Amino acid sequence: MNKPIIIPDWAYKSPKHSGRGSGRQGLKATLKYLQYRDKRNNHLAQNPDYERWHDRGLGKSYGEILKQCDALQSQHVLAWTWVVSPAPDLMDLVLPHERRELLCELTERVVEDYYMERGLDLPEYSYVVHTAKTKSKDGQPPQEHLHTHVVLPGTAPSTADRLPVYNNATKGHDRLFREIATQHFADLLDARGIDWRSLREEPEHEQSRDIS
Repeated sequence: MNKPIIIPDWAYKSPKHSGRGSGRQGLKATLKYLQYRDKRNNHLAQNPDYERWHDRGLGKSYGEILKQCDALQSQHVLAWTWVVSPAPDLMDLVLPHERRELLCELTERVVEDYYMERGLDLPEYSYVVHTAKTKSKDGQPPQEHLHTHVVLPGTAPSTADRLPVYNNATKGHDRLFREIATQHFADLLDARGIDWRSLREEPEHEQSRDIS
């Protein structure tokens, strides 16, 4: 199964301003973009009553989230920004009216399980669901590409004081993140009785190479 079934990714915003897109102003711009842009090239009306964020303790507007990130930052991380992006061809196998619900459940499972596996208490977080279109390929029409953007503070709660959270590839955190996301997406597809593995099987000629 060489082709991934999901692509999770993360980045962070430093409290220090060191160029375009960085620091507090960079985070503010990112949060406003996430709040108001539901689809690529489709700017949502800036309606304060429009409930955009799934609030899990960090806030339900870019202003609330920014304020919380300010208060909960670590020395080096103002906020973490995650993307949870299931493969569009596999999401196409899910009934249309179930896709957003599945994606929200998947996102929350990934956040909760990742922090648990790291031995950290679950922090406050908020996320939005975005949809885009894939590029047409080999004559095939573009597919809907549902994904979430998650915002988390630079620290996690603890019994004594808040702990700084750092995600380091050299310590295997990115591998853990991918494994957790992959397992939960597979579980959610299996729970719906979806036959998705046939779309990820390697061609038979690649599976039966002779070893000399």
